[in-house]
Amino acid sequence: MERLGDTIGRIRKTITQEANTKIDKELCPAAQAVIFSERLSQIIKPRDQSDRTCFRRIANWILRKINTKELPATTFETVLGFAVEAAGPDSRNPAAVFMKILKTELRYGVDKS
Repeated sequence: MERLGDTIGRIRKTITQEANTKIDKELCPAAQAVIFSERLSQIIKPRDQSDRTCFRRIANWILRKINTKELPATTFETVLGFAVEAAGPDSRNPAAVFMKILKTELRYGVDKS
């Protein structure tokens, strides 16, 4: 059985992560991409340079898709929601879960653009 303190800690972490999914829509998409990258790294801790590179490429891909009107401007917040879901308490490899969700929901990596 889980201790009450552990449960409260997990709930606080979830609330903090969910607050990190909000990005000011008044900002230009490029500024949103910078904030997105920082918040993604807060939600899913990059383990090495490869994870950081992957997160940067995701931000650039989303920015490119928003600029070409293939994705709505709210995509950054949506993807941060995916990150919170992937970083759940039972996830052993949140980065892998996140990538799976991203590929399934937004077809990331399917087209070569």
